[in-house]
Amino acid sequence: MSPSLIFVLQLGPALAGGVIALALDAFDRRAAAVVFAGLGLVLSGGFAFLVGANAQGATAFEVARIGGAFSTVPGLIAVLAAVSLWGGWRQFVGRPGGGSSAALIAFAAVASAAVAQTLDLLLLLVTLETAAAAGYALVADAKTKRSDEAAMKYFIQGAIATGVFFMGLAILVGGFVPSAAYGELAGVFQELTAPTAALAGALMIVVALAFKSSLVPFHTWAPDAYESARPEVSSFLAVGPKLGAIGAMALFMVLVASGPLAERVVVVVAVVAGLSILVGSLGALRQSSYTRMLGYAGVAQAGYAAIGMAVLDPAVATFFAATYAIATAGTFLAATAFRRVRPEWDGSIRDLAGMGKRAPGLSLSLTALLVSLAGIPPLLGFWGKFEVFARAITVSTQMFSAGGDTLLGWTYAILAAAGIVGSVVSLGYYGSVLQALYLADSPAAQDDGSDSDDASDSAGEASVTVGAVAALAIAVVLLGLVPIFLGASALIVPFTVR
Repeated sequence: MSPSLIFVLQLGPALAGGVIALALDAFDRRAAAVVFAGLGLVLSGGFAFLVGANAQGATAFEVARIGGAFSTVPGLIAVLAAVSLWGGWRQFVGRPGGGSSAALIAFAAVASAAVAQTLDLLLLLVTLETAAAAGYALVADAKTKRSDEAAMKYFIQGAIATGVFFMGLAILVGGFVPSAAYGELAGVFQELTAPTAALAGALMIVVALAFKSSLVPFHTWAPDAYESARPEVSSFLAVGPKLGAIGAMALFMVLVASGPLAERVVVVVAVVAGLSILVGSLGALRQSSYTRMLGYAGVAQAGYAAIGMAVLDPAVATFFAATYAIATAGTFLAATAFRRVRPEWDGSIRDLAGMGKRAPGLSLSLTALLVSLAGIPPLLGFWGKFEVFARAITVSTQMFSAGGDTLLGWTYAILAAAGIVGSVVSLGYYGSVLQALYLADSPAAQDDGSDSDDASDSAGEASVTVGAVAALAIAVVLLGLVPIFLGASALIVPFTVR
């Protein structure tokens, strides 16, 4: 099978499902629309996983790549989008325009998957903006004053990031190479011996990708967008576009840092990584809103992935991003389930008090997801952080022992230390949710037993969403056990850049 055909089969079913969903929603066939969108995503994701596990790397249409991480990451994006549709089934089907929202998620998933596969800056620009446009619409789709403000903030900052990308693209293509293909750009960076406009253009591309990854200082849109959008929508927006952007940024970093000026770019990304861990962790500690806390925590998690970019190891960076994505999708879906179980929930962490007893299955699943995000062994999130920190420490040690660049050596050592401290701090904000679930006193209205029948009915309505959260929780537990028996490389190999 030709690489071009494989590329089409990885994205085609999801795209077709989105188009069909859009058409069905026009005739108010919302349930069928969600089914077709989800089916297309599952087909695309399943095929991409097969290619990522078995196919050797190859180039499709001379602008995209398949095999290894270039198929595994798109597959994960598609599957998580399908899980978001599954978990938000009642929300998508139960409101006008729900089918259109499902179609937008499918389109955003296709674009984000293509972002992670591109080997050309022009295609990268088009796919990034396609995913972003769908994101703006999905945030505004909540149809509240706060969501409108968040969507506008997201749009304005996104437009600035796009302008920066255009400037970098114009500098590189207009001044140094005849096309935007990575193959030609690599030659430019390998020959640079002094700072030039080419380095400035490359840094502009990195800045635009940092915005899409919600790295500091380009992160301020993320907490507002994720808090204001519907939780079942945020469960995809917080992971799909970010996973694609991290994969693209990690690959571009290797391309830019292939020459003698690598240190300059690496130090910039290292500083961004450290600031993201610091700002995200401190910001999350200050939040009382559950989803806003997750938004700030996502900034810190992007900082951990950026450590993998700084050490120029795209496999480690994308592997960590994948561990984050699986758990985070479930934590946002849990907000949808909590709203079903307790309709009067105000969205705060404090108001989750007593949910451990009222919804034990949901609470247990959320516990596994939060513990994974905190990096507690042996869950999946631990292995993601372990690989990132271990890689930074290893590279730092090698530089010191070989008498190499001590600046980079100390940079990597400090990054590893910052990451470990940030992981410890994360126990505070993730632990606050667990404390509310299991240790805080439940509201008096829920203790008198007067609404037990309503609670039972609400729990039944949430069963579909709880099933999706539980499936993701089981995934982080089972995948976390794989390295114990097969070694950590068993999980990282599918994310290798071939």
